Amino acid sequence: MAALERQRKRRAGVRRTITIVVVLAVAVAVYFAITSGSKKKPARATHPTTTTTTTLPPGAVPTTTTVKLAGYTTSKDCPSNFKATLKKPKWSSPPPMIIDPTKSYSATVYTDIGSFTIALDAAAAPKTVNNFVFLAENHYYDCEVFHRVVVGFMDQVGSPDYDGTEGPGYQFANENVPTNGYVSGDVAMANAGANTNNSQFFVLVSSYSNDDYSLFGQVTSGMSVAQKINSEGGTTEGGIPTKLHRILSVVISES
Repeated sequence: MAALERQRKRRAGVRRTITIVVVLAVAVAVYFAITSGSKKKPARATHPTTTTTTTLPPGAVPTTTTVKLAGYTTSKDCPSNFKATLKKPKWSSPPPMIIDPTKSYSATVYTDIGSFTIALDAAAAPKTVNNFVFLAENHYYDCEVFHRVVVGFMDQVGSPDYDGTEGPGYQFANENVPTNGYVSGDVAMANAGANTNNSQFFVLVSSYSNDDYSLFGQVTSGMSVAQKINSEGGTTEGGIPTKLHRILSVVISES
């Protein structure tokens, strides 16, 4: 009987040992599964046409629902020489429609001395606003210089070179040309004649009676920045600035 009792106790001890080993093995496996999973890197973010995670300067986050530009250009990203010709893409035809004309769009234009915001009139000038949004989203305006600034009149920008002779490779027809002139803060396309719109646009700092340009927006805030740029412009029709200023980035929002 004593021998049988000892044999029974040995079997019980073996079972307890096996049970403890199994429990420990399961615990170790769970621990490594948790810790190894926590060390996995998140999936690399892509750059869709809409994002709300873009890091922008203070005050840059719009109150509307969608930011339409990934990334932000700073002065250090631009050539130190304001007269340097920038390498910009060209296209063979105007862009396809990427906006919804029934929605509201605005553009915050960041410059080397501050920013101003343009309410874009997509309802009245859908093709022109679409062109502007397309170029902004493709960083076309980044680092471009206000190459023609006429004191008391307007600030013109949108060419990759300081002479204002370069463009995106296409032209498109006039749209929403007013019949009663323009007012201070209006934003319109520059052109070399009817239906030659491309990338260049201007901001008026005074009223203007001529009716030749596609009107597509109005400055709603930051007009003092446009006026500061204008105050350092030229006094002749050529508008060669006395001090050069540039766009850093254009951030589009929609609602």
